[in-house]
Amino acid sequence: MPVGLARIVRFTSLVALTAAAAGCSRGSPSAPGDARLGRALGPSGLEQRITTTVEAAPPGSPYTALLSATSTLTNTGSASAHLTSRVCLFLDGDVATTAQLDRFEPLISCAAVSADGDLAPGQSTALTVQFGVRSGPGTYSLTLRHSLNPDFRAEASFRIP
Repeated sequence: MPVGLARIVRFTSLVALTAAAAGCSRGSPSAPGDARLGRALGPSGLEQRITTTVEAAPPGSPYTALLSATSTLTNTGSASAHLTSRVCLFLDGDVATTAQLDRFEPLISCAAVSADGDLAPGQSTALTVQFGVRSGPGTYSLTLRHSLNPDFRAEASFRIP
């Protein structure tokens, strides 16, 4: 990759990360399931955050846009939290949306779709899913279940221009 392009990619990533962080820090603390922030609070100090990125679909694509969503489970508590979570991919029952989406399945081999374990204080685990969006312009919601036990879900909104 040319050096100039690498700088642009890094700068764009930094700008996107800064904008996401600024968007999450505005206003008062959220209530559980606050879709505006893409955040849900679970038991034992567990928190799920969803970040979404919408990109233009390539010319000739059947999609109006491409959506990438990353769910991050974080232990914000002071003690380890035991949980069962998705580790490789989200199943159909883990995803709910108001948009018309086609999920792109990862081309990887999973040893397991979910795993049990302890999440130490401050530790996180993340999982990303990608979609082709068939819906027209508008604002839509996406709900993901990353943690199976304890069972809770976060909801985020995204906009198709």
